[in-house]
Amino acid sequence: MTKDEIIERCRWARDHNESHPSQQWSTGEQLAVALVLRDRSWLDSTNHTTETATDMVCERAGLSAFEFTGWLNDIRAALESEQR
Repeated sequence: MTKDEIIERCRWARDHNESHPSQQWSTGEQLAVALVLRDRSWLDSTNHTTETATDMVCERAGLSAFEFTGWLNDIRAALESEQR
């Protein structure tokens, strides 16, 4: 899971699925998109907390908890700059 892959998934979710992840994606991709787009309702519907989702995304993306914050912020910044 690279930043670019998650950015593309987030764009799709935002543009085609009311900002919710697609069930067709891997669990890691779904969780990453939900975290980036702050989709608490989706996380709740899958019985994930922000913490459990973060742990799984870190594991699948090969990130430490410290690196995750920067990764998440970079993706959000890229998406926000597109909407200006």
